Amino acid sequence: MTRNFDSHARRGFTLIELLVVVAIIAILIGLLLPAVQKVREAANRIQCTNNLKQLGFGLHNHHDTFGTFPPAYVNKGPYLSTPYSFTHGWAPHVLPFVEQQQLYSLYRWDFPLYAFENKDVCSRHLKVFQCASTPEQNRYMEFGPYQLFGTKGACGDYTITLGVDAGLAQLGFVDSVSDYRGALTNTTTPALGPSSNPIPTNYADIQGDGASNTILLVEDAGRPRRWLARQGGSDPQALEGGPWNHFKGGIILQGKRANGTNNLGNCAMNCTNNGEIYSFHTGGANVVFVDGHVRFLREGMDIRVLARLITRAGGEVVSDD
Repeated sequence: MTRNFDSHARRGFTLIELLVVVAIIAILIGLLLPAVQKVREAANRIQCTNNLKQLGFGLHNHHDTFGTFPPAYVNKGPYLSTPYSFTHGWAPHVLPFVEQQQLYSLYRWDFPLYAFENKDVCSRHLKVFQCASTPEQNRYMEFGPYQLFGTKGACGDYTITLGVDAGLAQLGFVDSVSDYRGALTNTTTPALGPSSNPIPTNYADIQGDGASNTILLVEDAGRPRRWLARQGGSDPQALEGGPWNHFKGGIILQGKRANGTNNLGNCAMNCTNNGEIYSFHTGGANVVFVDGHVRFLREGMDIRVLARLITRAGGEVVSDD
């Protein structure tokens, strides 16, 4: 008896079948990747929120310990024979309150932040100052005084708001008020002038607009590379203020045009990181208020509303929306 093995023979995939399988896999991957990216961004945004909460608590603990918030910056004027200022930012003051007592003990207040004596502290990247959504993690600022002294500043993504540029009121973009200063600055106007003996602020200075209606810290991510409307410039050393402890890290709200160019525009955020609120989150940026709560502000918000939230004693009314 002869068996017929033909009916039991294995048949391979045809080319058409193989192409169909590959196409189905490609479609599934295409559907899966956006979901993975959304989950990753959601996790990054939560981590960013936690960072800001921790920094906000650090500022509060500083106030509880010393009776004031740290000064926005210290600018003692030219250092030695250089054109650079003898400076400190607000951030080194909070190191003991964000589990960095060892770094705080190493910090030399008798030298500028960019001096060789502060190299071990200022070149240290700290995760609490970094947003995971920002490209080019662990960036450094290496030009200007850092280049002169052979040091480099480890960059972060969070900073304070010094206030609002009064020129925006003259253009009608924001309310005209008598006090444009932010939460941490007691200078007459919100500008980076000499302040060798700064007068720190306290809760009483912020009661004009209220702690729940006054922004304390914001995202200004990606520096020192200049970013314009999500497009990074070719120069990785374009902007000052990138280091987490830089005295020029604070921003003065000026607004920009939608493409990120020109000062004094009506774009509230995410148009440029050149001294404006800027994040790599979709649709807005995280900020922490003086009372410690963190909110995600929409990038399409009216710059007039943002200005009301930045000034600490402007007397403006802000809705709950």
